Amino acid sequence: MKRTILPIFLLLALTACEERNTLSVPTPKPLPADEIVTEQPKTTESINTVKTPAVKTPKVTKEAKKPVVVQTYTQSKSKQEIFSGGIMTDGLDIGTIRLGKEGATTRLVLDSYKWNIDAKIPSVRAYETGYYTFTYDPKTRHIIGIVDGYRGFSALHGAKERTFGSNNIVKKLSMKPYADDSGFKFIIELKQNAKVNVFDLKGPGRIIVDITPR
Repeated sequence: MKRTILPIFLLLALTACEERNTLSVPTPKPLPADEIVTEQPKTTESINTVKTPAVKTPKVTKEAKKPVVVQTYTQSKSKQEIFSGGIMTDGLDIGTIRLGKEGATTRLVLDSYKWNIDAKIPSVRAYETGYYTFTYDPKTRHIIGIVDGYRGFSALHGAKERTFGSNNIVKKLSMKPYADDSGFKFIIELKQNAKVNVFDLKGPGRIIVDITPR
């Protein structure tokens, strides 16, 4: 009986020793002095003290633009200009038409007289002009004039038109039918495009038509 127990006890003791050797973690041996690695302390540099080398930006060569050709078109000014003035009256006469020139401007003057049915040529000047409307049409180069309050147009001496051959811009003045017996309608034809201005003056009354070539 004793001989049987003893071998079993020895077997258990050997098994326990093997388990201890398996579970125990070996302690690392210290390295020799010449193999010890010493970690150097990290050094930090300020961003301001670190000089960043300048990076050269390559020059971009712009492609030469092709010249743009702009075509200019000249159009005639077709907007009509209207001038009006004077007073509503009656018993007047366009007694004389005068043509003058100052610089490049040609001035056409229509003088107002008091109408006299018994006189072929009026002699008494009117203080003011009757009501008038002048319309300039650059398209046709015509100035259409209408004067109201006038019973006579003695400046034409019964003719229907008057030409201005020697003038460089005014061609002629011709009468046109007008329904009112106390007014007249006429057209001033121009030889070229012009800047037109129409106004009246008092004492004596007269209608001024200024015509300047453009």
